[in-house]
Amino acid sequence: MQADQLARYDALLHRIYDAALRPESWPAVLADIATANGASHALLYTPVHTPRQGGFLFPHNIPQSSLDLWAARGIREDPLVAAAIARGYIAKGEGVAMSGDQLVPEAELLTTSFYREHWAPIGIGRVCSGMVFDGTDAHKLPTILAVYRRLADPHFDDKQVELVRRLLAHVSRALGVMFHLRDSRLQAASTTTALDRLSAGIFLLSQDRAIRFANAAGQSMLDRGDPLCSDGVGLGLTRRLKALDAQFRRCIADAVHPFDIEADAAHFSQAMVLPDRAGRPSCVLHAAPLGQAATFQTGVSRPAAIVFAYDVAAAAAVAPEKLTALFGLTSAEARAALQIMEGGGGDAMASRLGVSINTFRTQLKAAYAKTGTNRQTDLLKLLLALSSAS
Repeated sequence: MQADQLARYDALLHRIYDAALRPESWPAVLADIATANGASHALLYTPVHTPRQGGFLFPHNIPQSSLDLWAARGIREDPLVAAAIARGYIAKGEGVAMSGDQLVPEAELLTTSFYREHWAPIGIGRVCSGMVFDGTDAHKLPTILAVYRRLADPHFDDKQVELVRRLLAHVSRALGVMFHLRDSRLQAASTTTALDRLSAGIFLLSQDRAIRFANAAGQSMLDRGDPLCSDGVGLGLTRRLKALDAQFRRCIADAVHPFDIEADAAHFSQAMVLPDRAGRPSCVLHAAPLGQAATFQTGVSRPAAIVFAYDVAAAAAVAPEKLTALFGLTSAEARAALQIMEGGGGDAMASRLGVSINTFRTQLKAAYAKTGTNRQTDLLKLLLALSSAS
């Protein structure tokens, strides 16, 4: 990229992270994203959940009447969303970006009632979109970022698809912060007093990773000194987790210095799991940048990043009956799913349940399928989300 392009990209990322604490600014951010992609319209939305179902629609250059029509009917009729569901992107496609032609051929799309009733009236003809979040984390609904062009405009090329793909990670981290604060009734959190009410540990870090603020739960973790501690410079890991130190430092560095165009940013859902002394999951970390508009008053300087630290002990309180009711797991499958809280290998988990390793693997595989997860980390995050919603 040339210097002026880099400057515009850097400014765009700052505005994206600003929207984490100022959700009302998302339409303006989408206008900037559209401009960066040579697009006339943009939409950040939940493709299978209407606003009444807890979803959202943040638009640029799309009238409210069109949004209302989409919420009422289009969510069930959109052939692009149907194709994304059929290919598994909605369930497990986080970070995937593509042009509309790659989902539904343009000639086919133009024959649909959806195009005639939803796109044609507002001049939309082409789309480039990507999955911000898929369905593997109960904290966050499946979410799509889409930019649109008129039918007379050029098709989106590989460079625009790549730009959308790169932006997905940054949008996911901004939305991740917004969702976690929203879930805690902090829709426009701007004070450290508000953060003290959270059950999760919260740390605000400077660019040199110094701890500018720790809420009550976070300070309690630091006082215990395990698995998190203050290492004299900033937030660190206890000495026994030395093997994870490099990964932890990359996670924090990516949050406090997120604007490297050459590097792929981590998505918000890419959590880091810290074990206890027995090797069991102990703490789940999410780290994300904060924009220039972050208004948390730390008494020193504006923080550069926020870290959420979830105590896994809370997730262990999820009752097997809740998994059965929500996801249709059998009692045995629910007990197998909850074994990930105890840690250890498959043999140890099977032994604790009193079943063979093959039976345990079959039960855990069924639990993954029914909960829409595909690995232990995703299932752990789901259990944490369910415990925090209780």
